[in-house]
Amino acid sequence: MDRQITNPTKEQVRAYMLGREADRRPPPAPAEIRRQLGWRLAPAEPAPTAVQLYLLPSTLGQLGIQFLLDCLVTSSRAIGAARARK
Repeated sequence: MDRQITNPTKEQVRAYMLGREADRRPPPAPAEIRRQLGWRLAPAEPAPTAVQLYLLPSTLGQLGIQFLLDCLVTSSRAIGAARARK
């Protein structure tokens, strides 16, 4: 996983829920609940350079296949348009 989630303790959640039940108001927005409980995503660490270099061939392969498919579709459309003009 590239992100870590910091969760509140069970005691924090129980205390929060007891306080919410006593308020008799609609629940706050999820972002406000997360802020009150300190529940957030830790910053992601960048991928090591070795991993990025390892993935480069597959990225280039995908780019090459996409280029070939685009050329085939473009040429087939041109052929279809030429036949339609006749």
